[in-house]
Amino acid sequence: MAKRTRLAGTAAALIPLAVLVAACSSSSSTPAASTSASGSSAAGAASAPTSGTLTENGSGVMFPLVNLWEKGYVKQYPGVKISTTSSNSSTGVTDAGQGLVDIGASDNSMSATQTTQYPSLINIPLGADGIDVLYNLPGLTKALNLSGTVLASVYDGKITTWNDPAIAKANPGVTLPSTKIVTVHRADSAAASLLLAEYMNAQDAADWPTALVASTPAWPKTSGALAETGAGAMVTGAGSAVGSISYTGSSYGTQIKAAKLSTAALLNGGGKYQTVTTASVGAAVDSFPAPPASGKESLINTKAADGYPITGYEYAIVSTQQKSSTQAALIQNFLTWAITTGSTDTYLSQVGFVPLPAATATVSKNLIAQISS
Repeated sequence: MAKRTRLAGTAAALIPLAVLVAACSSSSSTPAASTSASGSSAAGAASAPTSGTLTENGSGVMFPLVNLWEKGYVKQYPGVKISTTSSNSSTGVTDAGQGLVDIGASDNSMSATQTTQYPSLINIPLGADGIDVLYNLPGLTKALNLSGTVLASVYDGKITTWNDPAIAKANPGVTLPSTKIVTVHRADSAAASLLLAEYMNAQDAADWPTALVASTPAWPKTSGALAETGAGAMVTGAGSAVGSISYTGSSYGTQIKAAKLSTAALLNGGGKYQTVTTASVGAAVDSFPAPPASGKESLINTKAADGYPITGYEYAIVSTQQKSSTQAALIQNFLTWAITTGSTDTYLSQVGFVPLPAATATVSKNLIAQISS
């Protein structure tokens, strides 16, 4: 499948721009045709509110990026105040649906139940990243190869030590310790759990059935298992337990290194093992078609040889029915800024995100245009 052009922004990003190849993707895509600077925009620079308040809550994986965006946006619009909070994706959807925040952040698009419950909410892709699988095994320097089948057997308690034959087979030449495996999972509802579950189900539906694919799976009981609340706690929890295995968004790379944790190379749908990098996430995203008008698309278990298999879009969950035209314009302007100016290497490379392909950015712009009073 031909790779798709990625969208990056410039300082004047609130009006239609030429599309550039993003610096943090390894894609060799051909730039898309540019649009006229005199064209109209849902939230053009001339109509952008220069004051007001925006509130955001949700995904802990998105939190580091939204913090960077807040600093950059407020520097350009000093009269705007942005309040950001880290919780989890489900809370982000609920808060946006109940009107408690302007923007809910989520690592996944809304479920059918959430869409029915909150019909005014839309899923707006803002970028893409990967979910890292972490492990605490001091002394091992090379990334361990793990598959969805192995992870399913680990999380359901069938594989209990790191020198299990199934792990050894995928890692020839590596001396594995007999250390007991301590599984770490999210105690709260988390899209990261859903994405991990989707990956395990895609590669081994027998060991990880569809019934366990959820943001709050009924985790099988394993001896010594740890349950942590929040994306950051998945790092600190794993860091405190030798032999542990955990997962969190690639935006926590700095914390992962500080905790002296290793990240696994995961088997993708093409039969190759890949670690999380901007190149492997970009290759995964490029291997899928453009999302439909709803923005909802799964990017799990890519068949691209160089793609990372637990990859997904990060979403803004926003109501199309705002309390005023001014607030609608402010939300539009910020989100447009996020997928243009905010999608440059200046912001994304710090947290391991890749920008939207041009076709996906078009879907996002069309969704942003639906926000009104």
